[in-house]
Amino acid sequence: MYTLETRKDASQKGQTIKADRLLFQRLHVAQDSGRDIDLKSLLSHELTPVPLSLADTAGRRRPTNKAALGKILEDGVNVEVVPKSSLKTCFIIAGQALVQAIGKPMGSKSFGDLADVFNASVFSHFNEHSSRVDVVFDRYRITSIKSGTRERREGRVRSIRHKIDSREIRLPANWKQFMDLPENKANLTKFLSDQMMLEVKKNRPTYELITAGGFEEETKVASSQRSDVEQLHSSHEEADTRIILHAKAAYINGYERIIVSCKDTDVLVLLTHFAGQLSEELWMRTGTRQERRYVAVHDIQLTPTMQRNIQVYHAITGCDTVSQPIGHGKKTTWKVFQQHGALLDDLGRGTLSESTIRSVEEFFCRIYSPASDETTIINDVRYRMFQKGTTDQEKLPPCRKCLEQHIKRAHHQAQVWFQADVPIPEIESPIGSGCYEGCYEETTPTHQYGRSSANEVTGIVCCKCKNCATSRCSCRAKNLKCIAACTCNNGVCHNPYSVAIEPDSK
Repeated sequence: MYTLETRKDASQKGQTIKADRLLFQRLHVAQDSGRDIDLKSLLSHELTPVPLSLADTAGRRRPTNKAALGKILEDGVNVEVVPKSSLKTCFIIAGQALVQAIGKPMGSKSFGDLADVFNASVFSHFNEHSSRVDVVFDRYRITSIKSGTRERREGRVRSIRHKIDSREIRLPANWKQFMDLPENKANLTKFLSDQMMLEVKKNRPTYELITAGGFEEETKVASSQRSDVEQLHSSHEEADTRIILHAKAAYINGYERIIVSCKDTDVLVLLTHFAGQLSEELWMRTGTRQERRYVAVHDIQLTPTMQRNIQVYHAITGCDTVSQPIGHGKKTTWKVFQQHGALLDDLGRGTLSESTIRSVEEFFCRIYSPASDETTIINDVRYRMFQKGTTDQEKLPPCRKCLEQHIKRAHHQAQVWFQADVPIPEIESPIGSGCYEGCYEETTPTHQYGRSSANEVTGIVCCKCKNCATSRCSCRAKNLKCIAACTCNNGVCHNPYSVAIEPDSK
């Protein structure tokens, strides 16, 4: 039914699958030859080792175009310059995003030079109304649901570990290769965190800088004014969620305007969901230096159901940790979300129940089925699409068992996002939540639960014999007669199927 090919190529990382493009033709031929094949039962399983609607042939998740969702949310609420205001303002910066934007500065030779450029960018946001700047960094854990995303972004060449213990350490010649190694990024964020605190205390003593995520100790937070930052001691892995925690703390401390500097759509989704719990004015600074824009998050208009479930929608339709169903991006699924967003009400909240899985399954049915079709069972949708001529396995929805693993991954990601305002969130391990632990402790999506059983596959066995005279014939071994799809039909077959010949009407 499919063939497996082992490659040593690093881009494939193990087994890859070459799908049999003639699979559905063989199904029809087998049926026409009188073999007893229950297509509906067969199609309730995946016909390849991984669901091609959710994974590539190496089993990796299908990426999504997150920016498409950003455009939908930003429509009509972005400006080139934030209006002037006397509101007490807090500026929050995603530190790693700023590091990526700065890159290896022209003319900089040492990490001290890099720190000076980084600090200048951070401190430029201090002014008479903006007296506080928060800088938050990502953590780099070995066991992480973002392992696959980071692996895809990294190059094939393993980077060299650099230890940054002084300002005089020279910058590496290959900056990208340096940044590909998580250990280097973690070391760099600690160095920058320390340099920021030294510089602000020395030259900006009247302003407050708060930074977190970049220190060796996961929950450590530093304030240049020695303020009470107990509520910011956090175990969050992602800067995305730390931003929400810091924004909420700033609001509680009397800041009326919050500006978040970040280009990630995930952060915009989080801000949209939590907007009602944050400051009166909530802005997101995004874009590039040449095309800067500010999104007025407080002006984004969604129904209560959509605002409540925007994070769940983003997770289930594709994000950095969950696959996008191929052919169903943010633009097309947004229309389904507008009409059926309530089906996602319980995902990401509490324990994942069978009733929640069924509701999300119905949401998927709405994605793949026309509006007039009220089918709520994904395997039925799969079978009907096949009957209507959809024979490309990538375009068929995943079977129910594989969809359930997809829902588990989305549920786990939504749990992380929903607890963004909790300093020490209680998150279940991703292992078992639609993922398994790989040989290098990285988390990998689980796809194997949808494979067809041997009994269901035997009906489409085709042999490659010359004459089928012995039990080595795969058809004969399964007590089946050879069919037209078998190669033996080009010669003499000793295990032929019989075709009934109708009598001549004359």
